[in-house]
Amino acid sequence: MKLYDSLTTKLKEIDVPKVCIYACGPTVYDYIHIGNARPLILTDLIIRYLEHREIKYKYLLNITDIDDKIINKSQEGNVSEEDYATKYTNAFLEDLDNLNIKSPTAIIPISSKINEILSFIDSLIKKDFAYEADGNVYFDISKWESKYGMLSKQNLDHLNNGERIEVDENKRNPQDFILWKKTTTGKKWLSKWSLGRPGWHTECALLIDDFFKAPIDIHVGGIDLKFPHHENERIQYMAKNSREISNVWLHNGHLSIDNVKMSKSLNNTIKVKDYVKDYGSNSLRYIFLNSNYKQPLNITQEAIDQSIEWVSKVETLLKTINWSTTIGEFILTNQTPIDDDFNSYKYVTKFRAILKNDLNTPMAITLVDEMCKNINKQMKTKMIDLTYSKLKYILDILGFKFDIKKLTIEEIEKVRQWKEFISNKDFESADKLREELKQENII
Repeated sequence: MKLYDSLTTKLKEIDVPKVCIYACGPTVYDYIHIGNARPLILTDLIIRYLEHREIKYKYLLNITDIDDKIINKSQEGNVSEEDYATKYTNAFLEDLDNLNIKSPTAIIPISSKINEILSFIDSLIKKDFAYEADGNVYFDISKWESKYGMLSKQNLDHLNNGERIEVDENKRNPQDFILWKKTTTGKKWLSKWSLGRPGWHTECALLIDDFFKAPIDIHVGGIDLKFPHHENERIQYMAKNSREISNVWLHNGHLSIDNVKMSKSLNNTIKVKDYVKDYGSNSLRYIFLNSNYKQPLNITQEAIDQSIEWVSKVETLLKTINWSTTIGEFILTNQTPIDDDFNSYKYVTKFRAILKNDLNTPMAITLVDEMCKNINKQMKTKMIDLTYSKLKYILDILGFKFDIKKLTIEEIEKVRQWKEFISNKDFESADKLREELKQENII
């Protein structure tokens, strides 16, 4: 598989017997929004592709359950930080399930790794890449000036003090960032430096170091995290281990709502739970997959309507084949799909090549459309070849989930009765029964 690496800005080949993947999870102070879902669905696609190719993988997702936002929100609600974080962690896991996202190999809340973080920070101090000041510990950027900024293409000279960087008199350099924060508010842990809690940028570097014990193959995340989070994460890992943290940095593009960048500060986010409730998870997945993952994506009502129409088209096709073959109206054959010149379509081979080329999902959607047209053409002959089973297979790898029922004897009889009403031109009875079948998710 070739993937675009944000660090080198080149396509890189991933060809290892076991693929190690890390994705940045949420800070659990609120429900996740659809922007948070984009890298998760991107990673899910990679996992599904690897499973399809029978390639082993380890996939780690973190949970940030220590954060100032969690402290502030929990205090506002007069609940403990643990209870507050648990509530939104559970909500996040429910969103993953509703989005039909496969479970990672591990999901680790950072609060369970405090001892490991302390050891990680201590090793950076001993290597003279970090320093303590008034109970806080900072990473010393001056020791890594030649490497820092490479991922985000930032020049240290252009980072204005106080503009992108938090001003802190304890820092030796304005760009230095905190690894351990001395604090008197919220949950804190005892370290040799102070009572405090870890800095956000350290947790991902530590988790990768601790869980994989070696550099990973793919690091997934939104482009908004490239600087400063991923930049600071990368430099810490390099300082401790003298090697790159990841072979490929896979960054997805920004999300906008009606041409305005989606942001909690602008109050224009759409929560995943609300989107799924209103439009379904297949709709959101289609919107993401119908665009190149690297590109910014504008969510409009027109785009949502288009996605709903596409999902409905595919679902209706699958249901029609399902009930039609069940009552014997259509026959499924084991014939290989061929064109007019008797050449095999080789849909799965094409699909595999499409995903191998930097996850070209818009082309994959086009292939699905082509397959649907082929099946619709076959429906006129009432003989359906293996295009149907290959279509279901490809839809599953793409992560779409359609509720196609295995019909009971009673339901089969109801479908037969509906077709009989139509045959007898009893359209009033047919329409009434059709509505029942639609309500029962049969047609």
